[in-house]
Amino acid sequence: MANSQPARVVEPDEPDPAARSAAGERAYRLVADVTDGHRVPTSTAHEIIAEGTRRGWPEVVTAGMYLEIATSRADGKQVHLAAIERLLARAEAQGDALHTALALARRSYLFTSPDDPESSLAAGKDLARAAVLLETADGPPELRARAHVVCSAAFTQRNLFELVEDCFERAVEVLRSPDAHPGLWRAIAYNRAEIQLNWACALRELGDGEALEERAAAVAEALAGTESVEMPASWRDELRIMAGLLGAIAPGIDGPDPYALAADGEYEGFVHLARALRASDPEQAEAEAEIAIATIDPLDYPTVYNLALCAAAEIDSVRSGEESPGLRYGRALARMRWAARLSELASMQSLLNAERLRAEHALLSQHAYLDDLTRLGNRRALLAYVEGLIAQDVRSVTLVLVDVDRFKPINDTYGHAVGDETLVTLSDVLRTGVRTGDIAVRLGGDEFLLVLSSIGAMSARRRARQILAAIAEVPWREITPELQVTASLGVATGSPRDIEQLKAQADAALYRAKAAGGNRLAEN
Repeated sequence: MANSQPARVVEPDEPDPAARSAAGERAYRLVADVTDGHRVPTSTAHEIIAEGTRRGWPEVVTAGMYLEIATSRADGKQVHLAAIERLLARAEAQGDALHTALALARRSYLFTSPDDPESSLAAGKDLARAAVLLETADGPPELRARAHVVCSAAFTQRNLFELVEDCFERAVEVLRSPDAHPGLWRAIAYNRAEIQLNWACALRELGDGEALEERAAAVAEALAGTESVEMPASWRDELRIMAGLLGAIAPGIDGPDPYALAADGEYEGFVHLARALRASDPEQAEAEAEIAIATIDPLDYPTVYNLALCAAAEIDSVRSGEESPGLRYGRALARMRWAARLSELASMQSLLNAERLRAEHALLSQHAYLDDLTRLGNRRALLAYVEGLIAQDVRSVTLVLVDVDRFKPINDTYGHAVGDETLVTLSDVLRTGVRTGDIAVRLGGDEFLLVLSSIGAMSARRRARQILAAIAEVPWREITPELQVTASLGVATGSPRDIEQLKAQADAALYRAKAAGGNRLAEN
C-alpha cells in the first residue's frame, strides 16, 4: 500500500562534469607516471577512490583502483594482489571487460613462475581470458592499448614471442597515430624492438640460420621504426646497443661497431656479447664473453644470457679445434627449451581458443537475460536477481524507478533512431550508477528500474540524486542538436519478498515526481 504521506520532492545536485572528467584522467595519467618510473604514493590512489565514492563517480573509483594496483607494486606481493583482487571483483560485477582484462593480466604476471607450474597454469588461464576480453572490449584507446601492453609483458615471461607481437600489433592498431599518445607509442616501439631482439637471440643460440635470417629482418625493421619516434637520449643509446648486438648475431645485418658503443649501464653485457661474437681473436672473444656472462642479469634477460653462455662454449670449441661436450650439451638444452616453448605456445593457443568458445557460449546464455537494445537486464534477469536476494535472506532493498520525461515527443520530433540512442545512453548512466551487487534493468519502453540491496534510506536517496545529476551531465546535444533529456525517479524501500508492492509504491512516487514537473525524484 502506498504511503499516505505526500511525497517529498528532491531537486538534483548541481552537476560538475569538468571535475569528474579531470579526476578520472588524473588517475590514468598517474598510472603512466608510475609506469615511467616515477614515484606516486598509494595514498594518492586512495584519495581518488574516496573522492569518486563520495561524489558518486563510479568510473573515477575504478580509475583510482587501477592506480592503486600500479602504486602498490612497491608495497609487497600480498598488498599488490589485494589491490588487483579489489579491481577484479568490481570490474566483473559491473561487466567492465576492459578493467577485468587489466586486473587478470596483472594477476597473471604476478603468479607466472617457472618454479611453480601449478601457479603458472592458473596464471595462464587468467592471461588467456584477459587477451580474449580485449579482443572486443570498449574503452578509451590509450587504456585499451595499455591493457594489450600489460598482456604482452605476461606473454614475455613465457617467451611466447608470437603472442607478444600480436599484443603489440593490437596496441598500435588501437592507438592508430603516434601523435595521439606519444609516450605510450614510444614505449611500445622500444619494447617491440627489444622483444624481437630476444627472439632473434633464441634462434641464434638454437642454430636455426634460416629462421634467424627471417627474424633478424623483422628486428631490423622494428629498430628502424623507432627512428621516427621521439625518444629519450638514454633510450636511443640502448637501441643502438640492440642494433649492435643484432648485427653481431645475424649475418647480412649491418649494425653499429660494438667497439664504438659505451660498455656501461644496464646493457653493458649486451655490448660485450656483441664484441665476443664479432672478435676475430679467440682469446679476446673469450674475455669479452666472460664479461658478458658476468654482467648480464639472467633473470631480467634470460635469452641474451643464454646466448652469452652459448657464445662462450662456441669460442672454447674454436680454441680447442673441435666441438666441445659443453657446446653439445648447451645446444641440446637450447633445443629442449625451444621444444618446451613451442609446447607452451600450443597450450596457450588452445587456452585462447577455449576461452573464445566459453565467451561465445556465455554471451548466448546472457541474451536470455539482457534487453536487446540497452544490454541492461530484462524482467527475467530481475526475477532471478530478486530470487537470489530472498535466498540470501536479504531483508531490505530500495527500488529506484526511472522514467524519461516526455519521451514520446523525442520520438515524434527526432525519430525512433534518436529515441533508441537516447535510451542506450541513459542505460549507460544507470549501469555505472549501481554498486557491486545491485542491478539495473529495463522494464520496457523508457522505463528502467534499479534495485539497491541492503542500503539505508539516506544512502539510497543520495544515490538517486547522483543519478539525476549524472543524467544532467550527459551531452545530449551530441546525439542531435537541441535535444534535452531529463528523467523522473520514484523511490521505495522494503523487503524483496514484497517486490510487486514496492514496485507499485515506486510507481506512485514516480507519478508524483512527474506531476511536480519532472527532472526530480519522489520518495514513498
